[in-house]
Amino acid sequence: MLNFKGYDHININVKNLESSVEFYQKVFGFEVKEQGENGFGKPYKIIGLSNQGFLCLYQNPEKIEHSRVNHIGVHVDNLHESISQLKSLDIEIVPYGDEDGLVSYPQSHSLYIKDPDGNEIELSDRFGGGL
Repeated sequence: MLNFKGYDHININVKNLESSVEFYQKVFGFEVKEQGENGFGKPYKIIGLSNQGFLCLYQNPEKIEHSRVNHIGVHVDNLHESISQLKSLDIEIVPYGDEDGLVSYPQSHSLYIKDPDGNEIELSDRFGGGL
């Protein structure tokens, strides 16, 4: 069993990144913590409040019609050990990263899995990716 520590973030597809960031800044006082482009060339910003929660917003207007929520992020404290646990449970790790599926970010590491309905779940070793 993975040692669930709490929800980390929600990854959302948005039509207009700047207007969405402005909305969450005005309504909740969220701060921009990280920004860039994903592996598919789509701009993103991670916004939120440290140690409280984050939204990862991707400008991806063509996906809005199908699904706004891209994935949920979960913080676990045993990420590296989780690889063998997930394999022993026949849970497929989405092959985004290295040969084990481990994705390295500037301050954290993640694995991605899917639930039975295909909803993606990111397992991260640091809350908020260390932001």
